[in-house]
Amino acid sequence: MTTTKLFALLCGALLLSLASCGTKKPHTPEPTPPSQVPIVITPPTEEPRWVRPAGDSIREEMRAVWLTTVYGLDWPRDQADTPDGVRRQKESLLRILDRLKSDGYNTVFLQLRHSGTVIYPSDYEPLSTRFAGEGFFGDYDPVQFAIKACHERGLSLHAWLVTYPLSSSKRAPHPILRDHPSWAIAHKGSYHLDPGHPEVRTYIAHLVADLVRRYPVDGIHFDYFRYPEGAERFADGASYQRYGESYSDRSAWRRSNLTRQLREVRDSLQAVGSDALVSVAPLGKLKKISDLGRSHGWTAYESVHQDPETWGKEGLVDFVVPMMYYRDDLYSPFLREWKDYVARYIPVVAGLAPYRVEETGWPESVIEEQIAEEREVGLSGVCFFREAHTGTSFPATRRVIRDAFRRQALPLAFARGLKSKPATPRALTITPIDPREFLLSWSLPEGASKQGITYRLWATTTDSEGRRQATILAERLSATQCKLHLEDFEGAEVVEFGIEAVNRFGVSTPCLEGLSRRISELKMELRAMRR
Repeated sequence: MTTTKLFALLCGALLLSLASCGTKKPHTPEPTPPSQVPIVITPPTEEPRWVRPAGDSIREEMRAVWLTTVYGLDWPRDQADTPDGVRRQKESLLRILDRLKSDGYNTVFLQLRHSGTVIYPSDYEPLSTRFAGEGFFGDYDPVQFAIKACHERGLSLHAWLVTYPLSSSKRAPHPILRDHPSWAIAHKGSYHLDPGHPEVRTYIAHLVADLVRRYPVDGIHFDYFRYPEGAERFADGASYQRYGESYSDRSAWRRSNLTRQLREVRDSLQAVGSDALVSVAPLGKLKKISDLGRSHGWTAYESVHQDPETWGKEGLVDFVVPMMYYRDDLYSPFLREWKDYVARYIPVVAGLAPYRVEETGWPESVIEEQIAEEREVGLSGVCFFREAHTGTSFPATRRVIRDAFRRQALPLAFARGLKSKPATPRALTITPIDPREFLLSWSLPEGASKQGITYRLWATTTDSEGRRQATILAERLSATQCKLHLEDFEGAEVVEFGIEAVNRFGVSTPCLEGLSRRISELKMELRAMRR
């Protein structure tokens, strides 16, 4: 085809195309029938909800200490058998608790039972003479006093009980050895209650029930909840022959005995209507690690027959505090072992040993590094043995702990509390008292259960540059009101208050709406009281 013919054909095609564009009507889509028009339903708008502050400045962790009363190692140094002795006991405890609160702690394990003696009036066991001589003076009750003092400071108090060791002497034999000699076994120069004897387990369960009937402790914390050191020589053969026939070996039977003890404790608490938390302080090395590359020493599972994984899986304990009084390659691998095997079921709180700084020459930096590693691994807090080694007599150790606790912490929330979440606080109201003070009040819905409910009060301030700072103003409030002072918010332009209702297990429900005020407006409201 010649170039001239090709050009003519292209021109003709172009003219036809232009003609068709001018005559063809544009396509108009048919309207959708009314019955097919999609109906968009807008969901109802929820009420504004106050959200609890979060972020790097707010941690949820247990910050605990073991407060030892045996021999008065931490407290008390004075017997409470005279008016002056009672006064000194009270004053010294308040100094300790004030320091713990100031340093950032939220939990105290107070030793209430030693090796078969207690620091409170009991129908089951004798009173510790080292604690109170021949008896307390007047109506003084150190446990009741300690619970009240802890709760006033926002601290939880758990009853720390030494479980199976039993102290006795020829001059003053323990009542158990006199009345029930088959319950205890002589071992390495002392006595140890036999966990394989059913009556021993019942006795411990009844002892716990008696304790919680007397005192509103936040928890029961078992220490020495194990077979003794050198358990391979513990002479419980008679019990094993009588009660262990269905078990393949003695180790499995022994582990079962400790687990059954916890079941009986659970049942006894339920029988008396107590919802106290239950915890155990097991050995710090859980199980043997095949590739550890060095000697393990004794372990919880193999050596003393503790089975925390089963306890957590069955819900027999609410948390554990393994005593990780080691460092370096005897700390890090076992910390991760607790995370892998037990923390999947229950919180694990690492028990650390600041006493090692004085007694074995550890540098304070070891404690600092161990706290950091516990947080990195993702456990649920730390507990220190013992109180005196964290206080004013050891300023370097105290600085390490205070620095680790400088940011605020919320107490742990335990799974049992999810079944009984508190009702939602509402109706936050400010009532002026005078030009410098006001009352913040709130309420629960009518008919809502208030049993075991306390309140946590938050304030979030905003300054002139828009910086926000969240602060817990008060914990464990029992009343639905709190007196506040205007000077506490100096330097802020705006303050927003929020309330959480918290049950005994630490599970909380936030208020639907916070209450926000400009500080200038709040000052005007308070000044109006003068008129």
